[in-house]
Amino acid sequence: MGGHRGLNILLQKRWNVYNFVNREKVRKDEEAAAKDEQLKREQSRKHDTELRLHQIRQARGLPSSSFSAPPPVEEEESKSSKHINLFEGIKIVDPSKARVGCRCIICDMVTKEDGINVVCS
Repeated sequence: MGGHRGLNILLQKRWNVYNFVNREKVRKDEEAAAKDEQLKREQSRKHDTELRLHQIRQARGLPSSSFSAPPPVEEEESKSSKHINLFEGIKIVDPSKARVGCRCIICDMVTKEDGINVVCS
């Protein structure tokens, strides 16, 4: 039992990474993953090529033969995405024309020489 050899029960365990059967499982799984990755790359490359060809044909006014073009963007969607004005409803006043007797901090800090527009309520 003792000594430098010790009790070697690793060979009997099914999770042993040096076991021939487990090494074969790993090799097969890696090959399957490599094949799947290759197929995905080929499909992606083919789709990109067809898309570019469709875009070129469309730009030149030629009919596209085999590619099913993406559906056109509806005008209703583009109308709903109008510009958003974040400052809508905020009144910008000149500090020189600010209300008489205004005691807000902003009006007190800004002098007439600065010429900066201030938001004052």
